[in-house]
Amino acid sequence: MCLLKLHPDLAERQRAEVETVLAGRAARYDDLPNLPLTARIITETLRVRPPVWFVTRTVSEDTELGGHALAAGTTVLYSAFTIQHRPELYPDPERFDPDRWLPTAERPTARGDFLAFADGARKCIGENFAMTEMTLALATITARWRLHTMSGSDTRPARSATLQPRRLRMRVTAAATSPRIRAEAENNGRTS
Repeated sequence: MCLLKLHPDLAERQRAEVETVLAGRAARYDDLPNLPLTARIITETLRVRPPVWFVTRTVSEDTELGGHALAAGTTVLYSAFTIQHRPELYPDPERFDPDRWLPTAERPTARGDFLAFADGARKCIGENFAMTEMTLALATITARWRLHTMSGSDTRPARSATLQPRRLRMRVTAAATSPRIRAEAENNGRTS
């Protein structure tokens, strides 16, 4: 939500998508195909601010990485944040752009270019579940509430074991469904 607050045009596009699909109700699994922008916002958020700053792995057998010999048992540290901000992988990497994840957009396809859930044998088995839940949660929050960042908030990520805002204070108000959406819902027999 913090990143959407910095991009009001994008927030409005996402709100319109959610209002059209949900008409004020909570999102359901069946809604996912109709919430592509919301899903791309989640993916781009995880690229810009992955949940963890760095991950460690232990080399299981002697190998070479980037021209360096690594013996079995060596601990390797990598940063999804750093990898996902490399300009050769993501043009203009500091720009928050969910449309870079459009099916027609050119983007990195090599394994290891998007590491929000790690990769390989230790990749998070809950990735699909998490992406589904985050998309449904963002859509439901957008449909029902407006979140307003309050003064004193510092949304810059604190780089510790996890990336999170340094201080986030928000005010929540009920969303007002647009008259167009209310009319469509009434015509379709839905309630908002």
